[in-house]
Amino acid sequence: MEKKILFNATPTEKRAALLENGKVVELVVERPDYFRLVGNIYRGKVTSILPGIQAAFIDIGLEKCAFLHASDVDPSVLLDAGDTLMERYTGQGNSTKRKRIARIPIEKVLTVGQEILVQVLKEPISTKGAKLSTQISLAGRFLVLVPDTNFIGVSKKTSDPKKRARLKKIIADIKPPGVGFIIRTIGLKVSETEFVKEIHQLLDMWRKAQEEALSGNGPKLIHRELGITTRVIRDIFSEDVAKVFVDQPEDHVEILDYLHSFSPALCDRVALYKDKTPLFDRFDIEKDLEKLLKRKVWLRSGGYILIDRTEALVAIDVNTGRNTGKSNLEETIYTTNLEAAGEICRQLRLRDIGGLIVVDFIDMRISENRRKIENTMLKLLAVDPSANASTGLSKFGLMEITRKRVRPELQEYFTNVCPACEGLGWVFSPESVTAHIDRDLQRSGHTSREIDLSVHPAVRAYLQKEGEQLKKMLEKEHRCRLIILEDDELDQDEYTIKPHGKNQKE
Repeated sequence: MEKKILFNATPTEKRAALLENGKVVELVVERPDYFRLVGNIYRGKVTSILPGIQAAFIDIGLEKCAFLHASDVDPSVLLDAGDTLMERYTGQGNSTKRKRIARIPIEKVLTVGQEILVQVLKEPISTKGAKLSTQISLAGRFLVLVPDTNFIGVSKKTSDPKKRARLKKIIADIKPPGVGFIIRTIGLKVSETEFVKEIHQLLDMWRKAQEEALSGNGPKLIHRELGITTRVIRDIFSEDVAKVFVDQPEDHVEILDYLHSFSPALCDRVALYKDKTPLFDRFDIEKDLEKLLKRKVWLRSGGYILIDRTEALVAIDVNTGRNTGKSNLEETIYTTNLEAAGEICRQLRLRDIGGLIVVDFIDMRISENRRKIENTMLKLLAVDPSANASTGLSKFGLMEITRKRVRPELQEYFTNVCPACEGLGWVFSPESVTAHIDRDLQRSGHTSREIDLSVHPAVRAYLQKEGEQLKKMLEKEHRCRLIILEDDELDQDEYTIKPHGKNQKE
């Protein structure tokens, strides 16, 4: 599988796209007025504690207070009289004591006004504030530093017990006591020398964060996660990526500087793009991104999938559409489902869809076909970098998927709720609006002989069709003369009624 990474930057937006076999599968966007918060560390202040849901709200200096659940609270933030302020932030107290108090209710661990060190786990989504944890970690290219523990972990991408044991021993021999490390997938093939270098860098980063945490008053930002360019290189760029294209010289320099420190052998794969044709147009993905928010996604066979979001879940429906097949109905349904499986998993990554997803495949009668679809979905979901889990196909052809959600979907990032329908996706038809006008005229008990009725152009066209029959019917019913005024600023289901020549609304 050929992989490429594209970086496109303008004054208004930075974008990074991951391509697999020429198709974009992941898109990361950052704007000057909004930087991602996941990974940021703050010195926050407890504003309220809710024992009923075992959670607290923390002021970290954002517009909305962030959410901290009891399960994400490291009990080492609980201070005894003998604890030092450094112990409060680093958790260097007695480990036995921390285990013992881990089951204490959150109201016994935190108090209103208390200042604690927290890290953002999830971006603010919709009306919800950011989700926090007091269990701090710092991500590097090959390792993740976990303070206040001696734990050593290895990426689940390798199941070889000998390899896991060897890597754990390497880290155990070179790490200092009191800190733990997790070996990332990209670090499974690096040398001990590279581990040593990154351990020193992460420890220095953590030391600076501690010093910042102990100065001044909260709420305040202690440590900011890397920007989009370096972050994508750190998390995605590896030996299986054939090429990286960057269209801005400053980003090109930033990437090379980072790689020289960690993976100098990969520097020759990074190219500065200088053509006049925009980078995303050059790789023919701009059109694909324009369809990113479309409800309907067409398949090559002529079938399509529909993606609908509700408050509780995302529903994805598979349809044969224009795919009439070549042999029999069962084969047509199976091939459509098979193609849809690949597109669904791509859309989950591309749109960054998280939470509960329910996929409604077209019902198949042959059990072997059902099994093949299940296996295909499991295989495709396994390569998704976001944690996920799924069920098999139910007897109704439904598959349930849960996918970790740490940031708003791209739909929420790129769009606002429609002010006309307020997220419903529908507005009243001209016929319905006319019925509402009829009832309002009846309620108003007007005394004017002439009424100004301001409506949307579509409603005016409906009232005046077929020789203004509907308009005349309303005039006869309410014993008045209606003066129909077209107002482009009104939504289709909005209208105003007022006596002719007056400004006030009725």
